[in-house]
Amino acid sequence: MRVLMINSNRGFVGGVERMIHKLSMEFIDQGWEVYGFFENTANIDNEFDRVFTEIITSSGSNPEGIVQHYKKLHIDLVFIHKFTDPAVLIKLQAHFPTVVLVHDHEYYCLRRHKYFPFKRINCSLPFNSIYCSVCSMLMQKRSDGWHRINLGKSVQVLNSIRDCDLFFVLSDFMKRNLIANGFDEHKINIMLPHQEPAAELEAPSGSVPIVLYVGQLIRGKGVDLLIKAFRELRHPAILRIVGRGNDEEYLQRLCEELGISHRVQFAGWMSDLTDEYNSAALVCVPSRWQEPFGLVGIEAFAKARTVIAFDVGGISQWLKHGKNGLLVRAGNISGFTKAIDSILGSPQKAQSYAGAAVETVKECYNRDLHNQTLFDPLNNLIKQKRSNR
Repeated sequence: MRVLMINSNRGFVGGVERMIHKLSMEFIDQGWEVYGFFENTANIDNEFDRVFTEIITSSGSNPEGIVQHYKKLHIDLVFIHKFTDPAVLIKLQAHFPTVVLVHDHEYYCLRRHKYFPFKRINCSLPFNSIYCSVCSMLMQKRSDGWHRINLGKSVQVLNSIRDCDLFFVLSDFMKRNLIANGFDEHKINIMLPHQEPAAELEAPSGSVPIVLYVGQLIRGKGVDLLIKAFRELRHPAILRIVGRGNDEEYLQRLCEELGISHRVQFAGWMSDLTDEYNSAALVCVPSRWQEPFGLVGIEAFAKARTVIAFDVGGISQWLKHGKNGLLVRAGNISGFTKAIDSILGSPQKAQSYAGAAVETVKECYNRDLHNQTLFDPLNNLIKQKRSNR
């Protein structure tokens, strides 16, 4: 079997690219060959690249040539992550079974963040070309500045994605979002991610507790909210921030302004997070945007770490307040401070949550359930398409 992974970015950027890398290794373990097609190169990284039998990075200016190339390779399945070229999508749909893993809100939100500007209040409205154009002002901020949104192209991409054969999401929250935005409910499958619990669960190291954040340094991830909450802690701690993004300089300035730079460490991006989780007393997910799932949470669970998160999006799918961690009302900075203090001040409570977290991973996010929810729908789709030829 040969699967073609399609994404905008080649290389590790955020959770999307980490998921692509992880899924590609799982396909290889199942005996599949994995190919990669990307719109641009974000970061050249041998660890990312080596899972692919072949990599093509192209603007997609020749859709027919692209399709003919993959027809010659006898690709069995096209697995789409994030993609912005409707001409290529339409051509691929005409020749291959197409599957989409919907990682975020980008297909049906012109601003991508799924919250309103200025006050950043989360939006629950479905896509509408008129009011979404007003909300976004047809401008989108990217790493290299502001860009004009091509509304016609965005609508084409959304319509093309809706026409794919199968959709995967990670939470009930995202399934409801897709249905509200015109996706066929019968094509939507919830894929349970897999996380292997550590063979040996280590106690946090170090004399001063470490509060850990892992993720992109962008406004939607709410790292600024975490920094403000951290400043008010009663218990001594170090805040360690692992990741990279457009907001890094702003966040460093914020730490200086709040007088806590000496207690905050910016560690940059890293592929192996084992040591980070092992040294942390707890892990924070302070997102202000509506997280589709929050994979970093179950990664922390697998390392027996307590997680504190704002109750947004699909996070409550895996984080059960007072059972395996703590949920805080969205945007409530003082509540987040109190939650962190309650864990730092009660090792017994932290241990109880951590134990329940590991059990959550074992029961709900094990390999068998993951393979069942991923490969069964894919194999059924391929068989169905072959029988219809």
